[in-house]
Amino acid sequence: MLFVISVIVSVISTVSGLEPRFNVVTKNVTVISGQTAVLPCSVDFLGIYKVVWLDHRGKLLTFEDRRIIADERISLERPYVKEWNLHIRNVRPSDDGKYMCQVNTDPVQVRPVHLHVHEPAKIINHLSTPSTVMVREGETVELVCNVTGVPHPMVTWYRIPTGLMQDSDRKAEADRRKKQIGVAGEVLVIHNVTRYCDDVYECVAYNNVPPAAHRSIRVYVEFPPEVRLPNRKIGQSLGKTTILECVVTAYPHAITVWRRHGEDIERNAKYNIEVYDEDENTLTLALRIQSLSRDDYGKYECVSENLLGKDSETMMLYEYPLERTTMSTTTTTRKTNKPGHGQNAHSKTKGRHNGGNSHQSGKLPGSERKQGGAERGEDGWWKKPNSEAQGYQDNNNGYQSGHGKIQDPGYSIGSGGNGDPRNGQVIVDPSSSRGTTVSPTSATLHVLCVSAIVALTLFR
Repeated sequence: MLFVISVIVSVISTVSGLEPRFNVVTKNVTVISGQTAVLPCSVDFLGIYKVVWLDHRGKLLTFEDRRIIADERISLERPYVKEWNLHIRNVRPSDDGKYMCQVNTDPVQVRPVHLHVHEPAKIINHLSTPSTVMVREGETVELVCNVTGVPHPMVTWYRIPTGLMQDSDRKAEADRRKKQIGVAGEVLVIHNVTRYCDDVYECVAYNNVPPAAHRSIRVYVEFPPEVRLPNRKIGQSLGKTTILECVVTAYPHAITVWRRHGEDIERNAKYNIEVYDEDENTLTLALRIQSLSRDDYGKYECVSENLLGKDSETMMLYEYPLERTTMSTTTTTRKTNKPGHGQNAHSKTKGRHNGGNSHQSGKLPGSERKQGGAERGEDGWWKKPNSEAQGYQDNNNGYQSGHGKIQDPGYSIGSGGNGDPRNGQVIVDPSSSRGTTVSPTSATLHVLCVSAIVALTLFR
């Protein structure tokens, strides 16, 4: 059917005497390498004339609707009668150039089509800096990313923290924290390198044709050791365990030891040495000393050395005395000869009211002298028969002692009137309604025992 229509159009064109003409303007076609390029050509009033395609080298590609060359990527497609479109599949960069659609009139009519093949950025590995670079502190280093692509890519440099690049689970964080450095270009120059330049450097090449090309270069900076002590002095008690620590920053790490009296300390039952990695170039050397004796006190030296230099620091271990806590109780006896109103001489009341101390003079309750039931003990102290030597009594939230007559519900004992030589001490028991009499010696022993229990509890 298409052939019949073409013949009819040719006959009409011939009869009418119209010359063929292109009905499309000169066009540029841009494609990415690997895709299919379609080069358009549309002719009106072709008649008996023929259409051919020539490549950018002048080689004949097609004649009418037939392919002339052996390249199977090329074909002629005619979706409509007037169209003679050239298709190039799997376009290569070498296909870039000017193609010509011609009609064999006299003179020949030509419609050029410019094919632009874009190619994503690519880094040429063998012309670029290796992925690992060693440089000494103070030197200058050049990092090179040799790239190709159409159009020519722009190269941007970034610096990425070392630890993030080593952890595959933190790639997203690495992309977020990387920092652009220097100016755009294929060469990055770092002058007067320091240990703080030790990191990962990434070049990114991009020409607006995805994807972008990346290359990471790990720069290792070699520098002499630097020893740092968190504490220059440390104290510990005899028999205890202590840990001495020193922090060493160096690259490469070679020899790091603790020394005592100029000799290296080795791991044994007395000493234990542990190494902790802090980051890429920093480690902590810990010396654990068991069961400290007096010979262990003194100076310890942390020494680190590599091919570039040596450094050391000295720590002092001193004896820290064990603190002891003691408690003592002092009993003060105050005497008064001032007689109270309406009481026998030498009568005294001592009590604590509402949390405060108060001294009162007055007649004690139940001050009638008891004629019987009291007797002198072997130690010369007066006490009631069968009474115990200790007790407590809460009397108005306080304590009472005094010199007075022994009472039946007695709160105090002491020296009564009429020259009765009765001296003693009262300790009142809150759980009992009666007071009991103890000798000063018994009361003192009781207080010391309580103090001893408290002291033992504190030291336990």
